[in-house]
Parts: sequence; C-alpha cells; structure tokens
Amino acid sequence: MDEVPRQPVNKNVMIDVNLKVESLLRSDGQWDVEKLQELFPVNEAQRSLQLTVGEVSDREIWAFTPQGSYTVKSGYALASKIKYVQGMNSLLEDPGILELKRMIWKLPTIPKIRSFLWRAISGALAVAERLNIRGMQLDSTCKLCSSGSESIVHLLFQCPVAVDVWQRMGLPLSPNHNSMQLGELLSSHLKLISDASISLQQRQAIPWILWTLWKNRNSILYADTQVSLDLQLQQACEEARVWNELISEPENTEAGGGLLNENKKWEPPMHGFAKCNIHANWRNARLHSGGVFVIRDHTGNVLHHARKAFTFSPNRLTAELRCLEWALQSMKDLGYQEIIIGSDLLDLLDAVKRTLEWPRFRIILQRIRSLCMQFSFIAFESESLDFNRIAREIAKSVLRDGRFQSYLALGGPAWLHQLISGEAVLSCS
Repeated sequence: MDEVPRQPVNKNVMIDVNLKVESLLRSDGQWDVEKLQELFPVNEAQRSLQLTVGEVSDREIWAFTPQGSYTVKSGYALASKIKYVQGMNSLLEDPGILELKRMIWKLPTIPKIRSFLWRAISGALAVAERLNIRGMQLDSTCKLCSSGSESIVHLLFQCPVAVDVWQRMGLPLSPNHNSMQLGELLSSHLKLISDASISLQQRQAIPWILWTLWKNRNSILYADTQVSLDLQLQQACEEARVWNELISEPENTEAGGGLLNENKKWEPPMHGFAKCNIHANWRNARLHSGGVFVIRDHTGNVLHHARKAFTFSPNRLTAELRCLEWALQSMKDLGYQEIIIGSDLLDLLDAVKRTLEWPRFRIILQRIRSLCMQFSFIAFESESLDFNRIAREIAKSVLRDGRFQSYLALGGPAWLHQLISGEAVLSCS
C-alpha cells in the first residue's frame, strides 16, 4: 500500500482508462490472478493481491494517513511540503534558520512558548501577512499601530508597541531594527539569555516577553480588551521567575515515583470469562506473518492456543486485523461466548473502536464487527509488550524457526510453561 498516491504502472502500452476493479475480480468476488498478471508487472500484481476485497461501498479516502481519514495535522504537513507556496522560499533559503530552530528547542522556557517561537520562525503564525500569502484577502495593516503591515517580525520587534516593550525591559532594539530580518532579530534576542552582563531577571524573561507580545495582540484583536502593558510585563517576569525556580529544584527520588497507571502484571478476566491475547509478528510486506492467539481463564490457566502463518500483508495493522479476525472466528467455533481480547497494538484497538475513522481498512473491519456481534459479551484491552510476551514469543517462531504449519492445541506450549506459570502466579497475587 502506497504512502502517497501515484500513477498506476501497466504492462501494456495501450491502457483502458475505463477499467474498473470489478473487471479484475472473479465471479466469487476474489481477485482474478491471471488477469492481474496479464495487465500489471509482477510486483504490482502482488501488491494488488494484498488488498482485501469485499462487498463494501466505495468511498473517498485521504491517502496521507495510515487510517485513510483526514486530519488537520496531515493536511498541514502536506501543505508544508509544497515548495511553491509564496513567501516560504526566503525562510527555507536562510542558512541560519535551522540553527535558530535548534536553539529554540533548547530554550529554558515552557514547551508552549518553545512551540510558539518555532512557529514564528517557520512563518506559521496567523498574522495578516501570512494569511494573505495563503490566499485570504485581509487588510494587512497592523491593528496595534495602524501604520505598518502586520508581519511576524513587525509584531514582535518593529511595531511601536513592541519597541516600547523592549525598552521598558531594558533591552532596547538596535537602531537599524526596521531593516533587519526576523531570523536576525530573534536570534540576537535569544542569545541574550546567556549574556551574563544582563541581569538574571531580564534574561529569564525574554521568551515570556515574546509570548506576551503575541497574547497582547490576540487579546486586542479577538477579545477587544487590553491589559496594561506594565501589568503584563510584571506577570511575564513573575512567571519566568517561578518556572526557573521550579526547574532548579532537585527531583523527588522517593519511592513511589515513576509512571502512573503502569501495568505491573497480566490482568486475568473475571470468573466465567475468557481472555484471548493475540499478536501478529509482521516484518515486511514481502514475508509471511506469524499469527497467534492464547486463551486463558480467570486463574491464568491456558485453555487453548493456536498458531497460523498468514500470507503477505502490506503493513502491520493489516496483519494484526487478519489475526484478530481469525481469533474471533476460532473462538466462536470453540463455543466461547464471553470474551476479552488483549492486544499490544494501540492502532488495532482504535480501529475496532472507531471504525469510521479508519476507512482504508473498512472491509476487514466490517467482517470483524459482524463476528463481534455473535458473542454475548466482548471487550478489548490494551496489553503491555511485557505481558503480551507469550503470544509474541509463539508468533516469532513462525519466521524465526520456519514453523509455517498451523495448529490449534489445548493448554499452552511446553517450552513456555515457566513463563505461563509465572504470569498466572502474578495475576493471582
């Protein structure tokens, strides 16, 4: 499956532009291998065979996310890659921009301000000049001074309001600041943070002052309110002081620290329920995948386990979904009715929970949904890597040891008896 759309590759010089997918399917709804190999090169035909077909209506999908649904993040990432966007070339060609960005991510300030400064030097702040470059038709006059054009450099350094703020802080701008570029001005001010000739209070406050200028502009523009600049500067200096004091305090190393809500053991199901841990060992799209399910009761005792070698899958999520579908069908055939599925792949759990957000996988997700409805109770749990280890170890044996023969067995494998017993003891403690 391609990361981005591309032109199709055909074997023949003459191409049928009206060819549809249904023309490549047999009467039973599966791919017509001979026709695929006749029309497309071997590698293209193989990629097509990896795609699941089914009786699901066609729909448009977004090609730039794994799940096939649009997100603002992916849209912005795509737009950022387009080289011909007006106004971006000057930023991309400046050799000092990358170094300045590295400096920003190391600044002694809160993450929110680092992100703001990174967006500023990247030209990603919603000032009038940048919005007009992206196609909007706005009055570009600065709303604070009503004279200059509202650009990022104007707002932070050249607007009379900004000049006044820097003077009040005892950090006046250079006489030729109106002719300097954003990168030059921002770099020179951030370097002052390490200048020992300036008072500590002034140095610490510089990132917060830049943030204050941005907040002041937004407050006037969108909330139609303005707080005294003296009060805003006082608050900025106080926030900078408190933050720097907090990060300079020694870390608390008492017992009990660490991650909260971290799973410390394999969690058994309730009495009368069965828990099925699944895993698909996927390496790449050219190899088989090893699929496994391990079913245990409330004491941690293994009731059934099974292993299967799946044919080529284009990505790990597809392999995991195929493994889940196989496990659900097997549990239904074995007579289980109240089950819990444990997986260490968060994307799998999200796709099952929010099917509409994963249109790229809608065919197999529809089949999984149909299977789920045949159980009297079913739930899905996120399992840590450590406590999905039994399923992972069995799945690895398919490719590692060349064990491509599928099987279903009572109990657990003898070679993992110690690990199974250990998890059972932990689950009961």
